[in-house]
Amino acid sequence: MLEWLRRWVLSHAPTPEREAEKALNEARLALYRAEQRVRDAIMYAEYYRERVSFLKRVKDEGIENVTDLRAMRPYAAAQAGGSQATLRLHPKAVTNE
Repeated sequence: MLEWLRRWVLSHAPTPEREAEKALNEARLALYRAEQRVRDAIMYAEYYRERVSFLKRVKDEGIENVTDLRAMRPYAAAQAGGSQATLRLHPKAVTNE
């Protein structure tokens, strides 16, 4: 019985290789989370950069003279032959005025 217990303890003892494997998995997860935070920060910075430039244009030119360029992007891409998907409305939803 003692021999079995000794072998079990030795087989489950923390070795440097096992500890390194655990640490590697934790480090990969931490790296993934850090990269995700960087991507989120870039997205937020881009959003606020566009918002600030839009508000500056509204302040300088007035709301009547400013068109939000973000709303025009899908149409410009479709006209330029871009590969971006565009929203297609049902014919009954489009009104001709």
